[in-house]
Amino acid sequence: MADKLWTTRWTDTINYLNKKFPIDRLGDHISSLVPNASQKGIAEQLALGTFHARGSDDKRHAMRSLLLCQRVYYSDLWAKRTWDLATYVNDTMSLKPTWKKDSLSHWGNQPEQSIVQGIAMFAPVAGATRQDLVNAAKAGPPNGEKKDFLPGNLTLSRSDLTAKGAADTCYNGVTAWLLKSGIVSMRWFMRDSAPNGKNACDRLFGTGEVVWPADQPFKDDSVLPAIPAGYIVHMWLEDSGAGGWNGHWVISNGDGTICGVNNGEVKKTDETVIKKYTNSGKLRSQFEGYGGLLTTQVLNDRGFLEEVPIDPPKYGKACLVKFDPLTLPNIL
Repeated sequence: MADKLWTTRWTDTINYLNKKFPIDRLGDHISSLVPNASQKGIAEQLALGTFHARGSDDKRHAMRSLLLCQRVYYSDLWAKRTWDLATYVNDTMSLKPTWKKDSLSHWGNQPEQSIVQGIAMFAPVAGATRQDLVNAAKAGPPNGEKKDFLPGNLTLSRSDLTAKGAADTCYNGVTAWLLKSGIVSMRWFMRDSAPNGKNACDRLFGTGEVVWPADQPFKDDSVLPAIPAGYIVHMWLEDSGAGGWNGHWVISNGDGTICGVNNGEVKKTDETVIKKYTNSGKLRSQFEGYGGLLTTQVLNDRGFLEEVPIDPPKYGKACLVKFDPLTLPNIL
């Protein structure tokens, strides 16, 4: 009898996911990831106990389906992460021991429709556009709460009004906006929950299209090519080596301005950009922090460190690359 109960629970949950997400076939995708020998154990983890008193059959199907997505996509059955700029390993950190209790605590009193919006974070939004990405970025930075880091987040919903996640790095800002736009899902995000360095980002974004090549000095009279709205932009200084490759990541507004967090601060007569967030800073001003003459620190006559051009003068190898978010490899 017990075997029948778990098989029924597993089949009903897989069918519910396929029914609610017929394009993405979330149920079939999960079935392809979970070994047959592991299905019983995971199905038993979907048991709701007294939760049955809180709603209809459809609500219970929805809750089990959300739990199954979290159990699989946040675990080492699917999730990966990068260590030491190169090593790509299973993510054993994002699925917390209390994940089921915490998820039921958040979702247990919500209706089926709301729970489905939580499941929807594991599928991209059909028809999402580059303008959706701009809109998400212009609306503000991710909420910035450390407890709301995206890997393993149990409370995400397509009905969230703002982007969730920590706004501690420029890259985290870009990925939070990508998720909010609906162009990508948490399945895509969890392909590397801690990307770092060129290999990891190439795996997620591809190599991109060069906007400003490293061998072309960026001078005061240089003109940056236009970048369309909704493109992801990455800039870095080749001279800074592997550790400095991460550089700065922003979203283009299409008019020469960008949205970004953890920015290079700018204080000019016609522009002010704070480090925390901008939705109207100039791309050129951010790129100037990487281009131009290389500098070094020297102690001036007043006893303070001062940035001065190296001698003999040498231009840095500044790089600027754009990515079309609609053509990222392996979008899920």
